[in-house]
Amino acid sequence: MEKRKTGHREASLRLPDARIKEGILSLEGMRFHAFHGCFEKEQTEGGEFLVDLRLRCGTAACIQSDALEDTVDLQEVYRAVRDEMAVPSRLIEHAAARILDAVCALPGVLGAKVKLSKCNPPLEGPCQASSVTLCR
Repeated sequence: MEKRKTGHREASLRLPDARIKEGILSLEGMRFHAFHGCFEKEQTEGGEFLVDLRLRCGTAACIQSDALEDTVDLQEVYRAVRDEMAVPSRLIEHAAARILDAVCALPGVLGAKVKLSKCNPPLEGPCQASSVTLCR
């Protein structure tokens, strides 16, 4: 059994159950200033948006190896979301679908669920957010 120094004591490492083949990785509360909306003010001044993302990933290799290169690169995922949020859309459904397409094209991603929320949408009364959730 391998031993690893953890700072205070040595910990014995055992390999996790090899039957675990998939897992869910999440990035929650990604905040962006973006220009999504149908109204002129939304297109010129923009607004605040939140993105929550759940990725279905193959995890067999990283669970066994404990190596960063065997898992989904969350920096790459964040950059994909950021890049899609930078492209103006009239509808949040359109922007969310582009995010889904971009992250599902990344290595190791088997599927995804994205929730895109527009903070303080321009309605006739108070509303914290409007959102759409899409899955693949």
